[in-house]
Amino acid sequence: MIVNTAKKYSPKSLDEFIFPNEEACELVTAYSSGEMERPLILYGSSGSGKSLLQRLIPQAIERKETQVNKVICSDLKLPRDIHDLYGRNKQFNHVFTVNGQRYNYFIIEEFYMKSIRLNDALKIELDATLGTDLTIFSTNRFELIDRGILSRSETLEVQPCNSSIFLPHAKKIMQAEEIDISDHDLQVKLNAIYAVYKDNRKYYSIMDALIRKERIQCLTT
Repeated sequence: MIVNTAKKYSPKSLDEFIFPNEEACELVTAYSSGEMERPLILYGSSGSGKSLLQRLIPQAIERKETQVNKVICSDLKLPRDIHDLYGRNKQFNHVFTVNGQRYNYFIIEEFYMKSIRLNDALKIELDATLGTDLTIFSTNRFELIDRGILSRSETLEVQPCNSSIFLPHAKKIMQAEEIDISDHDLQVKLNAIYAVYKDNRKYYSIMDALIRKERIQCLTT
C-alpha cells in the first residue's frame, strides 16, 4: 500500500502554492507577472518550498512547460564551469532564448560559493545576462553568500507554513482520499508537526500515516 501525498498533491502551479505570508506572495507574484528580472535568491530551512518555487516561477512567467538549466552549486567547481553554464555567445543570447521563452532560466540549488574566483565569475555572468537570463538560487546558507551576489539579487526568505495556513490544503487531501477526520483532529496533528519540525514535508508525512492507518483498519474490519 503506497501512499505519497507529497507527490500526488504537491502544488502544480503558483495558483496552488501555499504561501506562508504576504511578503512571499507579493514578491513571487511580481516575478511571475514580469515586473522583476533581477536574480532571485530563495533562502530558508529545509522543507519550506524553495525548490518548488524554483520550478513554478518559470512556468508562471512563460505560462507553459518551461525549459530550464538546473544545476547543484557544488558541481560548479571552476570559473569556467560557470561561464560554460551561461554560455559564451552572449550576443546570440541577447537576441534569442530557448523555445522562444521570455528568459533563459538557470536554477542553482544548494547555493553557496566559498571561492572568491567562483563568486567573481558568477557576478560577471549575472551582469552580462541581466534581462535575457533569469537565475533563481535556493540555499540554506544565506548568511554565507557573497555580498556582491546579494547586491545583484532580490532575496526572499521562504518560511514553512504554520499549521493553520496548511490546514485547508490538508483538508482537501483528506477529502480526496475519503478519510473521515474532523477539522479539529487534523489541526491537532498539524500543530504537533509544526511544533517539532516546522517543515512542510512533515505535514505530508503525517497525512500519509493517517491514510495508511485508516485503510489498514478498513481491511481488517
